[in-house]
Parts: sequence; C-alpha cells; structure tokens
Amino acid sequence: MKNKTMGYEALLLVQCFIWGVGNPIMKIGLDVITPLFCLSARYIAAFLFFMLIFGRRVLKNVTKKHLMAYLIISIFTAASFITGAFALVYATATNTGFLMATTVLFTPFLSYLILHSKLDKKHMIPIGIVTLGLYLLCSGEGQFSFGLGEGLALICAITGACMLVFSSKYLEDMDPLTTSVMQTGFTGVFCLIFAFLFEDFPDVTNIPLVGWGVILYLAIGCTCIAYVIQNIALRHVPATFVALSFCTEPIFTAIASFFLLREILSWKGLIGAALIMTSIIIASLLPEETDDCEPNQCVPISEE
Repeated sequence: MKNKTMGYEALLLVQCFIWGVGNPIMKIGLDVITPLFCLSARYIAAFLFFMLIFGRRVLKNVTKKHLMAYLIISIFTAASFITGAFALVYATATNTGFLMATTVLFTPFLSYLILHSKLDKKHMIPIGIVTLGLYLLCSGEGQFSFGLGEGLALICAITGACMLVFSSKYLEDMDPLTTSVMQTGFTGVFCLIFAFLFEDFPDVTNIPLVGWGVILYLAIGCTCIAYVIQNIALRHVPATFVALSFCTEPIFTAIASFFLLREILSWKGLIGAALIMTSIIIASLLPEETDDCEPNQCVPISEE
C-alpha cells in the first residue's frame, strides 16, 4: 500500500517539476512573443486539447447555473497569470518563482474574508519569516530593490489565492474536471481580449519555432498533463505531502533558471529564498481550522 502511495507522491513531484521548469521556459518565450498572446495561445490550445479528450463529459455537466462561478474563478485565474507573465518580463525567473509561491500565505487570510473561515494567529509566524526573506531576496546585490517585477509577482500570488478560495467556495457542487476545462477556456478568452486591447497582435507566420515550442510546453505540459497528474494523485496522497510537494516548484524553477538562463542567486538571495521556502512549508503544515472534511478533501487544487 505504501509503495502504491509513493507512486502517486512521485507523480506530484513530476507535476511540480513541469511547473517549475515552465517559468524559465516562458521567460525565454517572452523574448520572441508578447506576454498576453503567449497566455492566450496557451490556454486556448489547452482548452481545445481538453475538449478533444473530455468534451462529452464537459458538455454533459456544464449548466447555466454555474456560469457565474466559472467566470469569477476564471477572472482571478487570468489576473494571476497575466501579472505572473509580466513579472517574468521585469524580474528574474528565480525571484518570480519564489514570490509566486507565497500564494499559500495569502490563502488563509482571504479565506477568512471571503469564506469566513477561522483565522489562526499562527499564520503570522510564516508572514514574518517571508517578510525577512523577501527583504534579503530583493537586496541580493547590496541595496534593497523591490521593482515592478517583484510587485507583479506578489499580485500574482494574491490573485492566485483568490482563485483558490473561490474555487473552494464553488466546487462543492460542481464537477472538478468540468470546472477546470471551463476555467481554462474562459481564461484564454480573457487573455485574448486583453491581448487585442493592449498589444499589437503578432503575425503568427513570423513567430519563430522557439515561440511555438514554449506555447506547446505551457499548454500541453503545464496545463493539460499537470492537471491530469494532479487530479489522479490528489485522491491517494496525504494532505501534508500534497502541501509540501507544491513547495518544491520554486526550487525546480531556481535550478532550471540556472541551467536555462544562467541566473545565480547571491548569498543574501539564497538565504532569502530559504526563508521564503521555510515560511511556505510552515504555512502548509499548519492545521486546517475545520472538523468536517476528509484528509484529502481539505487540500485546495493548485492552478499553474
């Protein structure tokens, strides 16, 4: 039984590896394609791929009653990914990866405001640690420098937490797979609208092969394959391991960024990153303030 569980745990680590490598790969792609077009193409391609495989089930479960829920979840998903994409333009992939992972710190506070969940004062401990870590991470070259990219990465984390909280609110009576597919489709539409409004739409015939390769990796790897892996593993893996496994994503980002982008953290940056990771692990291990859910049912579905 333990060996079977270890197999599902390994799947979650594969998922986090796919996501972690996705940040530097997307930064490479943003050198040849615009951020909003990249996101639009990613999510529309992922939606079409999902519909090709699960279209019959999705059409069977979609209802007008859930339309507003799909839209609200998708608005925060689009906001999170748009700010995350622009964060990669103005900050390093390594810093962006660590700051985006602080979603787990904002989630309990937003759950308190939106879902009226109990707020445990113990959450102030990881907040204090991440504040110190953020200072060191952003002052790696000597002087503290919190730029536009770092600010966008934090907004990405906050809107990502909003997406998780509203998903938790609405998923009680909705099919998770159908919600994921609709979320993917609406997110692609929102990103496409913003692309037409704020970017010069590119000539797709002039996009180099590396640009299409990035879109394909993000759509098939980071969206379709990662979500399927997650949905399979979450039914069999303990909640504690799920939370801890998601904390490995920024580590994979830092390693991939070193090899793909030659990004190197200073000793201050390394200490700051370690403190941020420590705070995320502490927040992930804090007990849920609820008594009426099964171990794996209390785990929020992460979206990347």
